[in-house]
Amino acid sequence: LAESAGIYCNKGIVVNDTMQTYDPRVYAVGECVAHRGISYGLVAPLFEMAKVCATHLANFGIGSYKGSVTSTKLKVTGIDLFSAGDFRSPVEAADEEREEIVLHDAVGGVYKKLVIKNDKIIGSVLYGDTADGAWYFQMLRDAKPIHEIRDSLMFGQDSLGNTGHQGQDKAAAMTNEMEVCGCNGVCKGTIVKAIQDQGLFTIDDVKKQTKAGSSCGSCVGLVEQILASTLGGGYAPPSTSKAICGCSDKNHEEVREEIRKNKYLNIPDAMKGMTWRTPNGCATCRPALNYYLLSTWPHEAVDDPQSRFINERVHANIQKDGTYSVIPRMYGGVTTPDQLRKIADVADKYAVPMVKVTGGQRIDLLGVKKEDLVGMWKDLDMPSGYA
Repeated sequence: LAESAGIYCNKGIVVNDTMQTYDPRVYAVGECVAHRGISYGLVAPLFEMAKVCATHLANFGIGSYKGSVTSTKLKVTGIDLFSAGDFRSPVEAADEEREEIVLHDAVGGVYKKLVIKNDKIIGSVLYGDTADGAWYFQMLRDAKPIHEIRDSLMFGQDSLGNTGHQGQDKAAAMTNEMEVCGCNGVCKGTIVKAIQDQGLFTIDDVKKQTKAGSSCGSCVGLVEQILASTLGGGYAPPSTSKAICGCSDKNHEEVREEIRKNKYLNIPDAMKGMTWRTPNGCATCRPALNYYLLSTWPHEAVDDPQSRFINERVHANIQKDGTYSVIPRMYGGVTTPDQLRKIADVADKYAVPMVKVTGGQRIDLLGVKKEDLVGMWKDLDMPSGYA
């Protein structure tokens, strides 16, 4: 769209520090822009760009965007991985001034690497233990000298306690400038101010007002700590005993425990044994029960295909208009001419109204009719992937 309008692009819509394109009447922000040759694919830089852009559009003064220092945390159950800055080795970066500090515990499954240059952290990688990611990232952003704490740097903030629900020391020790939610670029000070100024009392309130914890959810424990430490005695932890649905009084944890303890292998037995109120369950509990049965007893439980979510049953994602999104699997965006031809032929054959490249480097066929799904997958002869 920008190119067709005559706006200069180079790996993205080229913008200056005020987020103006080569046409000063047109502003651009987000992952579609290239600022100083860099395109950011994260939400936090977008918010920083938007603040600068809004300042200019509203004539509130002069602001400038100097670029973002970003961090990334992998959101996969059972895998704790954090990275920030430029963590290339001296050899990889061809930079003799940088040095590495590495801690590797193969037995404990912990790996930490800090890249130092001119007495400052310029990059970090943490695997297995990411509790100090925010601390390292803040020192990186602040360009804080580390010579006084270098000997103990790899061991983190030992005196600050654990993150999450294990205690409030971590939140209390954080400065207001330290980032809590990397997805949305929310710092502790923003959360505390919202709690105090707007009278927030629950995690959901904080999510709505600040967006902290509303994306991947990995920082919710820390947000709860901040909420608890700010409110003091006025904070009441949320109840964890919410029922799985209206068919039972048991919560998800209790259902899983019953399945494990009594070795239920199918949905009817599980419902009968746990005295379900309705004989056939509902659209909420049946998929959950089916999943818990299969995950607890994978080689023995009886799968009920009709109790799977529609997306699982048809290997496609249902859209708001009732059509489906079909995404053939591609590993890391790598494909072949034969696969591309199949996708193109299928798009033509079934009159797919939109074809797009996803953020996960896959090709998404949007607007597919339900009755075309079986034939489409047969023609593609490819496994399904995720956006």
